[in-house]
Amino acid sequence: MKIPFILLAALFAAAGPATAQDAKPETKGRLGCIYAAAGKVELRQAGKTDWLLSPKGRAIAQGDAIRTAGGAWCEILLKEGSFIKLEENSEMTAETLVAAAERREFSFSFLKGKALWMAMKLGNKINSAFSVRTPSAVCAVRGTAFSLLVSTSGETAVGLFEGAVALTGDAGEKTLLPGQEAAAGIGKLETKDRLSGLMLAEERRYRRIKKRVEDLRARLAAREDFIDDFVNRRQKAVADLEKRQQEKLKKR
Repeated sequence: MKIPFILLAALFAAAGPATAQDAKPETKGRLGCIYAAAGKVELRQAGKTDWLLSPKGRAIAQGDAIRTAGGAWCEILLKEGSFIKLEENSEMTAETLVAAAERREFSFSFLKGKALWMAMKLGNKINSAFSVRTPSAVCAVRGTAFSLLVSTSGETAVGLFEGAVALTGDAGEKTLLPGQEAAAGIGKLETKDRLSGLMLAEERRYRRIKKRVEDLRARLAAREDFIDDFVNRRQKAVADLEKRQQEKLKKR
């Protein structure tokens, strides 16, 4: 029996649990972070094999992978304004993270799970490439809000709420418009002009979170160091907590 698809996409993460030593502020210029999280969220740093617990406040680097356990979720905020809500039992890798004054190139590999993507629409002067690759399709994104789901069998389902997505699979390529849905698998690429009940529920979830994301984007635009400051404050809070715990142990 196939697992119904719905939403997902790919994305990033950062270092494992902070200690008093590794919680020192890092070099500025981070491209993103885990902005919120609940449950067991883990990160595998680029070039490493170990998965480390990764609570909110972790910076994101190219090549990092992130996964969520049952009942867990996390939100990823990127410096240029893109936002991803990664749901439970999901796994993805940030393959390419390049952001400059006139160029953005983000690409993600999404292996399984479900996520809501809200890619930031940039001005015409910015050369932008934003894509998500699953086991059965590639989604090329253009200033878009969509839900993407990858089942355990590798099949992909996409529901589009705003913008445009070019979906490419074994059976060709389709461009989705708002209110449309597509499913891709081995030798299959099907589209629907209406969202399914499952995707309509995801669209409602997107509408509920949209204002909050717009507020975050306004804060990012107002402060160049918003991501860096958030990560540094979280690292300091963890380091201070650990220090207090160590002091209590010494007094026993």
